[in-house]
Amino acid sequence: MQRSTAEASAAPAAQWDADARAVQSLDDLAAFLRRLRAASGNTSFRRIHAGIREFHSAHSIPDGVPSIATIHGHFQNGRVRMNSDTVLGIARALGLDAAGLRSLAQACHRVLERANRSVIVTTRAEVPDPTAAFTGRRAERDRIAAHVATARRTGAAVVVIEGMAGIGKSELAFRAARDLTDAGLAGATRLFADLRGFDPVEPPAAPDAVVRGLLAHLGTPGRRIDALSPAARVTLLHRELASKQALLVLDNAADAAQLEPLLPRSPDCAVLVTSRRRLTDLEAAVRIPLGTVTVGEALEMLRRHDPSGRLDAAPGDAAALVELCRRLPLELAAAGRQLEGKPDWQIGDHVERLRRIPAHEHSGPALALSYNGLPEPDKRLFRLLAIHPGRRFTAEAAAALADGTVAEAASTLARLYDESLLLRRAADAYEFHDSVRAFALDRGHREDPASTQHAAVANLLRHYRLRLESAGDADTDWIGADRATLLACMHVTGHDAAAAALAAPLNRALRLLGHYDAARICNRQLLRIAHRTGERAREADARSGLAEIDRLTGRFRAAGEGFDRVLRLRRELGDRLGEADALRGLAQTASNDDYPLARRRYDAALAIHRRLGNPVGEAEALWGLAEIAMSVGDLDTAAAHAGQVASICAGIGNRVGEAYGLRALGDVASQRGDLDAAATRYRQSLHLCRQVGNRRGAAGALRGLAGAALRGGDVDRAERLYRRAFASCRRIGDVSGEADARRGLAETALARGDLPTAAAEFAPALAIYRDTADRVGEAHCLAGLGRVAWRARRRAAARNHWLQALQLAERGGLPLAGELREALAQVG
Repeated sequence: MQRSTAEASAAPAAQWDADARAVQSLDDLAAFLRRLRAASGNTSFRRIHAGIREFHSAHSIPDGVPSIATIHGHFQNGRVRMNSDTVLGIARALGLDAAGLRSLAQACHRVLERANRSVIVTTRAEVPDPTAAFTGRRAERDRIAAHVATARRTGAAVVVIEGMAGIGKSELAFRAARDLTDAGLAGATRLFADLRGFDPVEPPAAPDAVVRGLLAHLGTPGRRIDALSPAARVTLLHRELASKQALLVLDNAADAAQLEPLLPRSPDCAVLVTSRRRLTDLEAAVRIPLGTVTVGEALEMLRRHDPSGRLDAAPGDAAALVELCRRLPLELAAAGRQLEGKPDWQIGDHVERLRRIPAHEHSGPALALSYNGLPEPDKRLFRLLAIHPGRRFTAEAAAALADGTVAEAASTLARLYDESLLLRRAADAYEFHDSVRAFALDRGHREDPASTQHAAVANLLRHYRLRLESAGDADTDWIGADRATLLACMHVTGHDAAAAALAAPLNRALRLLGHYDAARICNRQLLRIAHRTGERAREADARSGLAEIDRLTGRFRAAGEGFDRVLRLRRELGDRLGEADALRGLAQTASNDDYPLARRRYDAALAIHRRLGNPVGEAEALWGLAEIAMSVGDLDTAAAHAGQVASICAGIGNRVGEAYGLRALGDVASQRGDLDAAATRYRQSLHLCRQVGNRRGAAGALRGLAGAALRGGDVDRAERLYRRAFASCRRIGDVSGEADARRGLAETALARGDLPTAAAEFAPALAIYRDTADRVGEAHCLAGLGRVAWRARRRAAARNHWLQALQLAERGGLPLAGELREALAQVG
């Protein structure tokens, strides 16, 4: 007979408490649940589900009960994400007592926070340059080049550079990458990822998150990346790399398991890996154990800082100096800066000074000497930089931490770099070496009160929030570069209110730039903060953000369920404005395939905004209604709504909204054949967008002008404008706009009779429309491909394309359906 769940606690409560405290990973959590279920007599998943449902009902918990499939999944190893409420609900249903639940809740927070931070990664579309001071390692560099030249003919050439901290692994990888490029052994595709295997603060980077970052650098749209499973993303990465002579540098790897999905399989690819661990599991790799530099190489490094020849004049002291620096490049660089800074000291003086300082637990005395020689303001910033949540920092961020000026921070960063206490990977961005960061953290914990560190981080979060709030569409490059840093700021402990305030502008920026996975991470963290603080309004904000990402990535069912839940929350809170926003989200979701339902929801949102006297919300609802009217060919209604949008936004000084309204009026005029009026409206829209730096809106206006030119027969002008729009969309990551511009280029090529080019432009546009579940764009693309096939006298292909397009057009009530029926009648 199966034991009751109450009997699961027959094991000593202290044992379950100890087991919960021992949990360190997601797999540990799953194993804990499996042991708990076994102790209960293997309670069925259906019974666990019923137990959670009963608890929710008894305690009036409004959140939905997880499905049986979700519950089952929490018992499996290999998960990349778990829900703490689900874990605790399962444990409660299996009879875990209150003390055990408290320990398990703490374990969930500890493990899930670490798992959440592991998906915040740094990847780059180029390999960092080696420092100017790099010298030596000639034998290792030659060995790497020889292996790559030979091995990549039959498969990917993988080189693993292994060694202790501070020995120069990363610098050798960067120098070797340049060697390979100079020798023609690497193509134009050069990618970098910081795997963070031995970071003193952050967990190792999750492989799937690294795969996502690399795919984005390879040009894969964010929506497509997000729609794939982890295994499918790995397959796509390998396929993309196979078509390129790619070079990957994977820095600071934790183990072979982290590397396995990242390593390409195809010939002509090369991978340089660095790790502190001996990665013997990588059978196909060549391993290069890196020892300390030779005495000669060490002296060569030091001579760069000794133009007066003191080292050569005192060879005994010079050799002693090298040994005191343990022949480690990191410490030799610090000692070299000290030689440079004290030209009146003899080498023996430097040796004696080093001998008086005991080796620091994280590094040698050279770092301590460099630090001790700094003025106090520089020391303070050095310590504060170590608590910066991200991996890279600029002068603006440093100034926020120190509560000083940007000019002062820039000068201090330059001095810290000159002392070899910081790395500079870009003209305006600095980083720590892991060992130096550990040194700085230790000094900060010893010398700075916790209140000072807390205030510094609060200043930093406020700085990022204000910059995001003031950033226009023209100021977005920094967001992409600092994306990992901004997400790390969302996960700072002890700053829930500041992190939650940062979430709103960050979510908006990430969404507009197409960084959907990053936006999802942002909203999930906001949801965790809301649960922690019990703030249901923030919970609604987070769930709304997650639903919007689901909508933008084509997960319409999940989006609809998410917005429904948000709508209930907003109504329970009496938040009418939030209720209207949820209705708009539901309307946008329904617009994919149910225009009547979408129209009703827009109308409901519009009514609320008008009752509240909220012109911005009113304009947004009217814009949605104008889009629907335009899609179904109701040009009079579309013009009326678009005119109201432009008028309302002009009245409140919202130039972006006014520009979008004018563009919609241009679309109506173009459809009616009034091309002069259309061009005027598009130019007005373009002018407003350029004034406020809205590149997305400007690209839309350019597409409108291009379409009007094409309708007027000016094919050359249309092509030029479409190409400008396409380039702009590519720069800002607007994949929907990119698809529209490609479709316009295809139509332009078709007008010229250039059928191959037309087909070549329609194809990627169609792929984007399908990835983004844009049924209208998909229908028009298929119709265009049908025209290409018809003119190429491929009747069967034309009929197939037109039938697919007709099905979509009829389902959406598009005017295109009539044209397609006529075309199909010709085919017979």
